[in-house]
Amino acid sequence: MDIPSTRPYFSEEDIQAISHEISSILRSSRLILGPYTQKFEEQFRNYCGVKNAIAVNSCTSALEITLRYFKVEGKEVIVPTNTFIATSNAVIYSGGTPILVDIKPETLCLDPNELFNKVTENTKGVIIVHLAGLPCPDTEKIGMFCREKGLFMIEDAAHAHGALINGRKAGSLGNAGCFSFYPTKDMTTCTGGMITTDDDQLADWAVSLRHHGVSKDIGVGTDLNRIVNLGNDWLMDEISALLGLYQLKALETNITHRNYVARKYAEALVNVKGVELFEVPGNIRHSYYKYPILLSKSIDKRKFIEKMKSTLHIAIGSAYDPPCHLQPVYQQYFGFRRGMFPVAENILDRTCCLPMYAQITDEEIDYVIRSLKETLASNGVMKVEQ
Repeated sequence: MDIPSTRPYFSEEDIQAISHEISSILRSSRLILGPYTQKFEEQFRNYCGVKNAIAVNSCTSALEITLRYFKVEGKEVIVPTNTFIATSNAVIYSGGTPILVDIKPETLCLDPNELFNKVTENTKGVIIVHLAGLPCPDTEKIGMFCREKGLFMIEDAAHAHGALINGRKAGSLGNAGCFSFYPTKDMTTCTGGMITTDDDQLADWAVSLRHHGVSKDIGVGTDLNRIVNLGNDWLMDEISALLGLYQLKALETNITHRNYVARKYAEALVNVKGVELFEVPGNIRHSYYKYPILLSKSIDKRKFIEKMKSTLHIAIGSAYDPPCHLQPVYQQYFGFRRGMFPVAENILDRTCCLPMYAQITDEEIDYVIRSLKETLASNGVMKVEQ
């Protein structure tokens, strides 16, 4: 077997339907800001339970547009160090300074106590990250704190399409949600992103900025002769929106299967020596973009990943190692160094993610489980005593 860590999926039926509709799009000559984008936005906002959804070309663009709306230039925005660097980069692109904070070991998400300690008079807001498909369990606590302090709270929901806290969808829990439709995600438009919000003014701002800052009065995307904001070319095209419609239609089935896979992994690994599992609170539906596990301190993660890949042909992912503060560019610009965020360093150095995708089969799951047990039991992945 050759098992990837993740894989995008379109059913044969959907591929046939999409191919036909792409022909219609091309014949129409309406390649941007047409009926497919409008329909995708409408269905996505209804799915998330928000008033507005604005399609853009990436989650990074979604974050930057939203951060610029909140005027973070010269201000600080708190971000967990355990995220893809695009999250904190968006703060920089918007003129702000990302203030990294440590994580909770049991969730891999932002630790609210670390957040509370880092707030200053210059803090403008917080970005929480729903990591690996787990909506940050402390979202409500953080949101209440932000409201009391007059701070915004943005959800980086790049991993969390369809995830729930107390029955509410990720993307509906803060001032805005920012989603990714990158090829590895639970749903994809090849590349793309979405902003979700109940704030109508933010929605109008996003509609303007994604198309070079056009005036809403002129008509969305129809006239570039009146520019009222400093925007960019951040549009989602019609073909991407078409893909999004079909992926959204399949999302619930996808999430159901991912949760089935997660239960299979958990049942098989609960008492396996060398690995610990991350528990999911009862009020949460995990969307399982990734399935993280925690290796014991005696296991050399690099050796484990290499053996699973080279010998057993199973790709193992991460979430995220190294974290933002150990990325060379941030060490250069901000002077971060090892030891500044000890929880993230300790946990992420031992965290890896098992294969997870919509079409993974029982046979493949069983092979991954069997291979993992055999690999952990071998001396070849043990750390060498110093």
